[in-house]
Amino acid sequence: MLRGRVLDDHYEADEDGYPREIVGPWVLDKHHFLRHYVTASQGARGKMGGSHCLIDLYCGPGKARIRETHGSLSGGTLAAVDAAARSHRGRAVPFSRVFIADLLEDNVVACKARLSAASNVQVTSFVGAAETSVHKVVMNLPKRGIHLAYLDPYSLPQLPFSVLKALADAPRVDLLIHFAASDMARNLERRDLWPRFDAVAPGWKDSCDTNRGKSVVRQQFFAHWTKLIQDLGYHVSDRIVSVKNTRRREIYRLVLASKHKLGDNIWRTLNDRSGQKGLSL
Repeated sequence: MLRGRVLDDHYEADEDGYPREIVGPWVLDKHHFLRHYVTASQGARGKMGGSHCLIDLYCGPGKARIRETHGSLSGGTLAAVDAAARSHRGRAVPFSRVFIADLLEDNVVACKARLSAASNVQVTSFVGAAETSVHKVVMNLPKRGIHLAYLDPYSLPQLPFSVLKALADAPRVDLLIHFAASDMARNLERRDLWPRFDAVAPGWKDSCDTNRGKSVVRQQFFAHWTKLIQDLGYHVSDRIVSVKNTRRREIYRLVLASKHKLGDNIWRTLNDRSGQKGLSL
């Protein structure tokens, strides 16, 4: 239920009494790739055996409405759980456990309730910032299994590199990251805001020529960030999916980082919503 928090223009009450998020239509692109990657990787999870977990440190309320439309759609966590439970090539390999976290308690309560209503998956929840919650998640991850961390923060500072490092230190956690490209484009050109990026990509100012044009600095920053992830032992796919708003401006980049090269191979096979493959940047 809504717990007294004032709803702003990002949330509203849903018919079930819990909040739902108001989002842009680009959420369909994000969830398309999430669903299809979870489905296409079922074979790998099945061969690996063990207990496979989904991690969402920015879970939101679990339900959303696209702005200027009616009706609700599942949030990312519920979409991924549903995709894993659906049969693919005659077999389903559902997640055995889901870890969710969010800064807002209302969101965690709503998401957990909706997950429990929609599936039999075991749900473990935390309230707090990702850099705190991630350590609680890692402590409880099964040793055997292929786990997926779905990371969709509003802004880059909400995903400090320490979160990725903590996940990398755990066994077999692949990463599907929504890199907030609009935040980078809007704020990286402002020198007074540079300190907010230091925790996101440590050492970035040593790797970027900040005297170059802003587009070059953005390219160098993103390259430095992906190199940091590679240095954690990940295969970072060079298929970067650009998610754009209704004005065709880039707002997110979907980045797949997997512990095994197979994850990259699977990611490359996925079509976008128009049925096209290939690099999107």
